[in-house]
Amino acid sequence: MTDATISQVLSDANLLQAWYKVKSNDGCAGIDGVYLSSFERNLFSKLALLKDEVLYQTYRPKPLLRVYIPKKSGGMRPLSIPAVRDRVLQTAVSLIITPVFEAEFEECSYAYRRGRSVKMAVEKISQLRDQGFTWVVDADIKSYFDEIDHDRLMIEVKKLITDEEIIRLIKLWLQAVIRDGERIEFVKKGVPQGSPVSPLLANLYLDKFDEAMLGRNFRLIRFSDDFVILCKSKKRAEKAMEFTEQVLQSLKLRINKTKTDIPTFKRGFRFLGVDFIRSLTIKAQYPTIIPEEIDFGTLAEIPAKIPELDGQETSADKSHEILPETSMAEAFTAAGVAPDDFPDTSPPMVDHFDSSPDDGADVKRVNHDPLLRTLYMFTPGVVLGKESERFTIRRAGKVVQRILAIKVDQVMVYGNIQITTQAMQFCIAEKIPIFLLSGHGKFYGIIDGFDTDPVLLHRDQFNRAADEQFCLDLAKALLRGKIVNSRVLLLRQKRRRSSDILSNSIGHLKRSLGKLEKAITLNEIRGYEGSAARVYFQALATLFDPDWRFSGRRKKPPPDPINSLFSYGYTLLYYNLYSLVRGRGLNPHVGFLHPVRPGHPALVSDIIEEFRAIVVDTVVLNLVLNRRIIPDDFTVPTDARQPCLLGERSKSLFVRELEKKLNSRLIYPANDQKLDYRRCMEHQVLHLARVIQGKDETYRPLILR
Repeated sequence: MTDATISQVLSDANLLQAWYKVKSNDGCAGIDGVYLSSFERNLFSKLALLKDEVLYQTYRPKPLLRVYIPKKSGGMRPLSIPAVRDRVLQTAVSLIITPVFEAEFEECSYAYRRGRSVKMAVEKISQLRDQGFTWVVDADIKSYFDEIDHDRLMIEVKKLITDEEIIRLIKLWLQAVIRDGERIEFVKKGVPQGSPVSPLLANLYLDKFDEAMLGRNFRLIRFSDDFVILCKSKKRAEKAMEFTEQVLQSLKLRINKTKTDIPTFKRGFRFLGVDFIRSLTIKAQYPTIIPEEIDFGTLAEIPAKIPELDGQETSADKSHEILPETSMAEAFTAAGVAPDDFPDTSPPMVDHFDSSPDDGADVKRVNHDPLLRTLYMFTPGVVLGKESERFTIRRAGKVVQRILAIKVDQVMVYGNIQITTQAMQFCIAEKIPIFLLSGHGKFYGIIDGFDTDPVLLHRDQFNRAADEQFCLDLAKALLRGKIVNSRVLLLRQKRRRSSDILSNSIGHLKRSLGKLEKAITLNEIRGYEGSAARVYFQALATLFDPDWRFSGRRKKPPPDPINSLFSYGYTLLYYNLYSLVRGRGLNPHVGFLHPVRPGHPALVSDIIEEFRAIVVDTVVLNLVLNRRIIPDDFTVPTDARQPCLLGERSKSLFVRELEKKLNSRLIYPANDQKLDYRRCMEHQVLHLARVIQGKDETYRPLILR
């Protein structure tokens, strides 16, 4: 079983699956008054913010909202409802840790586990009865959910979960604050009934009980906190009862004496909604868990049962199966967890590989990885393969490196490198794009799967691309971001040196912004952008020593080291953005500023504009002005038709520094959160998707100050 990690929890696929589960519950708002419909507005931004709060350890759950539902036996049962955002995160954690916990659970446990049911428990009881086990310890645990000891529970959790951030989240949820009208309650023990993660933790806590009973060879059948122990004699049943009390006492739990008995099949007993009398099993006419007479205004406070999400039909028997009325059953139902919601295996896991921030970066994070983990392959002659759960890299037939396949988000292949069919099939199935480039960084193509999931977004995208006014407005916003960020970079350089050229260029860019806003055609906009870009690069040329031979931007081919660095950096940034655009459901080939042409990801060309100066140009200036890269690191062609080439040392250094930049943080203006550059890029992609769908009114570029 693969270890559960916070990266798996916070993967886009897992968070979305968690959201759809929570949404299917149709539950009410929590203490913050945010309803499901409100949370769904700007959904991707909210999920991204939730992810970042966890990564940067600023996440704190909101107080739980106390509500009451009638118990069939009389009185009221309290439920504690988390805010929608907390329900989403708890569900995301549950999806990942359930397979790990499931592997630990015993066969005698039947409650809310995939592939296990009341019917199976009843059949097991009948089987044991026919084998001569006719004495029964029919027991119930007193106030089980309210009595679970946190310290003992966390000991068991830590045996299965090693990820410190997941452990921290579980502790936060256990140490909940409950708001009951004007009264505040601090949870010291027990797990809050109504939280998605609580039933899973409650099941884990009783796993020790299961092991102890089975270790003494007792025939235990347990459904959450309701259980029976079948024995062949009264004496054995009495010993089972005595041992049960001892084990529960060690867990700081007690038997509910009023609901515990030692009957026989001859006398009969009721368990799991079934009456067992002699050799008969008769389904009792239990009421539904939540009676119809409950006020539906109150019922709206409680998340409903989640339907199947995997496309499988529910059998008629299962859909009519009566669930026992136990506290855990009610808590599972209140939390919106159905038996079949527990997966057999963990969902697809998204993690990152080999793109870690440097020690000096502003990265106060736990287990923080880049948003996109990139496998860069430079060495000619190696073969990328796939064996079991790992990518393999072979040289001369020998494996030189193994990499967990789930820890790769994209692959960049440079030059003469082979890829096996197994590796390609895995990447296509897992939506991991493979970018094919020459050894010098020239782009050839992409190996990528065909995805029809976001077809409605694509439809909106095509419709918007045909709307001239929309294209004009969006193009202005994108280029405003580019020009302002270019101007900011020049202003920062001007603080370090006095230069008339820099001053004049800064003024020119400011005037270009005014002209841009008055433009009435895309061609006019492109003209102003081209003029601003020429002035910008001419200003940059004054910053470099003469031995760099840079006078302005030239790209096909790049004739000098500086242009070579710019081209290489833009290529890497371009395909990072391609992965984000593709992964967030947009069609990368349908743009609004750059004209659509076959084979050209025009939308990526649009979005990259606001990031060129603040990412790539900043890295180039840092490396060149600090002489960390020198002209001798390049091969300058004698033929003007050939490109200037980066040496292996400069190429590796540049990739490391670019990754370091992408992993460094800044204040993202839209929400004032500290995010790394890749996450800022992701936010902008999601924001653009919402503008295309009409959910956000206008596009706001990322602009540095």
